Amino acid sequence: MEKMKLIEEELLINSQSFKDISSIAKRLSEILEIGDILFLKGSIGAGKSFFARCIIREYLNISKVYEDIPSPTFSLVQTYDNIKPKVCHVDLYRISFSSELEEIGLNNIYENFLTIVEWPERLGKKIPDTFIQIEFKDCHKNYDERNLKISLVGINRKDIRSFLKHLKNDIGVLIWDLYFMILKLL
Repeated sequence: MEKMKLIEEELLINSQSFKDISSIAKRLSEILEIGDILFLKGSIGAGKSFFARCIIREYLNISKVYEDIPSPTFSLVQTYDNIKPKVCHVDLYRISFSSELEEIGLNNIYENFLTIVEWPERLGKKIPDTFIQIEFKDCHKNYDERNLKISLVGINRKDIRSFLKHLKNDIGVLIWDLYFMILKLL
């Protein structure tokens, strides 16, 4: 049987610069915590790794820890357990088989870290019940801008809903829909 998820809220943000995206990441980092799962979707070069690095850099700065933030493209998993919250950055681009997912041990990671996952569509049927998803789309008008689609799936935290509401008001979002619909995930 296919997994069904309820999208509780969705926010579309059009034409955001890298500076704006960095600001959104910083603001989101203020409310994320251990156990939260952030999915970053989009084509190669869409800004997923940039967004993840912005969040991780924020936690490193707050913790006064200075280290590189390498892409986990080849290692698949990069952990930062010397900061609060502990962060695990996962890049599933090179995953081909579900057996490889078992080797990573995502369920244990989800419980013990704030988990940021690039290429979450590679999870197949191993999608968790709750997550925040941000989809990055190139803005055809300008190479340096992106359209973002932020979805809350199975999340009912006031702080995250408040984040979306304030984001809408502060950035002047063009489209805001609060609706319930079923999202079919593979």
